[in-house]
This record gives sequence, structure tokens and C-alpha cells, in this order.
Amino acid sequence: MRTTLGILIGILLAAGALAGCGYLLMQLHPLPAGFQPLSLRQLSDYVESAPRGALAVICVAAGVAALIGAWPAARIARGHRGGAALTIGAPLTVLVIVGATLVPQPEWVPVLGMLLPIPLAVAGWRMAIPRAEV
Repeated sequence: MRTTLGILIGILLAAGALAGCGYLLMQLHPLPAGFQPLSLRQLSDYVESAPRGALAVICVAAGVAALIGAWPAARIARGHRGGAALTIGAPLTVLVIVGATLVPQPEWVPVLGMLLPIPLAVAGWRMAIPRAEV
């Protein structure tokens, strides 16, 4: 029960972190007027014209979400800390792969985005272990 609750809370916090990174992206590179988010053509044009700072936010978003979601998931799920943390990090890695498949991006964006979630989820797992257990 604790593991399920930890994963659920971790997913909600990771989704909030992704939304926050999306908000930051919109502040750095606002959407053009008349933007249709379901049009892959307009979305790829938007990503193509984005500055490096905005692309960096896209890269780091999955890693930040993994860290923010994995720590409470591992902290709440005492018996299965690693599994709970990796349950947050692995789907974020898949999300980056799907996003890179659907929307053309510079090569460094999905590579960095795929490399960050799992190590940062493991870091969240390690941070959730109390000092008495180490």
C-alpha cells in the first residue's frame, strides 16, 4: 500500500514539475499567435525556432521531474524504495523517446533528455534513505 501511494504521489509531483518546466519554456519562448498544439508541423516549427535556453529547459525537464517525483516516492515506499523511484524515472525516459520520435529536435536535446531521468531518479532514491539505514 505504501509503495502504491508513494508512486502515485511521485507521479503527481513529477507531472507538476513537467508543467512548471513547460511554463518556464513558454516564458522563454512564447507561442506564436494562432498556434495549434495538435499540429505536428507547427510544433516542429516552434521547436526549430526555439533558442538554446528554451531547448535546455526541454532537456532538463524530464530529469528535474524524475528527481522531484522519485524522492517522495522512495521516501514513502519504505520497503521498495528503488522500485518506486525507478517507476518514476523509467516512464519519463520513455516520454522523452516518444517526444523525440514525434517532433524533430536537434540531436542533443533527446540524448540529454534520455540520459537524465534514470540517474536523477536513483539520486532521489538515495536521498530518501535515512542516515540510520546507510
